[in-house]
Amino acid sequence: MNTQINLSLEQNVAVKPVRSNAADHAARLGKFWHVAFCLFPLLLFPMFALGIHRGGYWLLIIPVFLQVVVPLLDLITGWQDTAHFEKADLPRAEISLLNWNPRLYALLYMGFVLYLAMTIERFTAVETAMLIGSCSLLGGIGFAAAHELLHGKTRIDQVLQRIVTCFLCYPHYKLIHVRSHHVHTSTDHDENTAWLNESIYSYIFRTIPGSAIRCWEIESKHLTGSDRASSLRVLRNKMILYAMVQLAMLAGLYFFFGIAGLLFYLAQVLGSHIVLESVNYIQHYGLMRQQRDGEYEKAAAEHSWDTYHFFSSYVSFRVGHHSYHHLAVKPYYLLATEPEAPKLPVGYFWAIAVVFLPPWWRRVIHPRLKALIPVATEAV
Repeated sequence: MNTQINLSLEQNVAVKPVRSNAADHAARLGKFWHVAFCLFPLLLFPMFALGIHRGGYWLLIIPVFLQVVVPLLDLITGWQDTAHFEKADLPRAEISLLNWNPRLYALLYMGFVLYLAMTIERFTAVETAMLIGSCSLLGGIGFAAAHELLHGKTRIDQVLQRIVTCFLCYPHYKLIHVRSHHVHTSTDHDENTAWLNESIYSYIFRTIPGSAIRCWEIESKHLTGSDRASSLRVLRNKMILYAMVQLAMLAGLYFFFGIAGLLFYLAQVLGSHIVLESVNYIQHYGLMRQQRDGEYEKAAAEHSWDTYHFFSSYVSFRVGHHSYHHLAVKPYYLLATEPEAPKLPVGYFWAIAVVFLPPWWRRVIHPRLKALIPVATEAV
């Protein structure tokens, strides 16, 4: 079984003039396992439902699974997510299923949080803390689902990404990601790139307000002179609209769920942002583009940290294939590996824990940075 999965997932199914029956079988098996594991994130919700039903320490099922079981499976198996398929390799039904995967995840995440906000008073203080931790991790993966949706080209993806990013208190996520991060990644102009020797704590306090300010600047520049002077400016500046929608949503949550439900919602949103910003911190840490004659070099694979650890990759919509995402913006199920990208020694769920201990993080990552860019890290 192990051999079959490894062989099939490493099989590149690019079209060839002649293929043997054995090669066709390997390709079909590879597609089957790839599609099956892409649906891995949805498995988290039956697990969470079981934890809520049983109560007590069962409410730790999500943190234990994601931060202990998944990394241990990566470590024990040694499997790598190296599958690569083109859109033409997958039947329309499978593509539709894979496109609905992040949509369903976003809907389920919001549904669970609203249900818990409505019933939070029946849980003890300790159980509430466990639920906040669980929802924070689910919300962190929810940002990965939202990331897929914001790059989607269908109307349903764009409507749903607006809803889920607003629900996650990050309505300007698409604005900062598409019009700033993808343009300025790995430069001093990118609020979502972590600088060399910058701690996760400094980064979080810089990137969250900095992203909002950058989006305000983007919107202000986008408005024409007549728009700026117009009395309807409030309806044309997306950041003002975002703020109004957020306030209305918070008021609605308080009205329907009371102060306890609102506080639970805000606590898990804060945790979700910490998970998101931890991943953002890791993805480009210290990998700055060099300037030549006043111009930054072109973004390349070596400007992103990748991680292909099998189970960690599939449970998080393959966000570890980050370098390929910057080079070729494709859906998560079509991402490929990049040999030139620097590699993390572990998947994200263990890496997130490490970054909150800055000396440990530097001890792990700086030797790898020195090997990649020795001149830039002489002072490390």
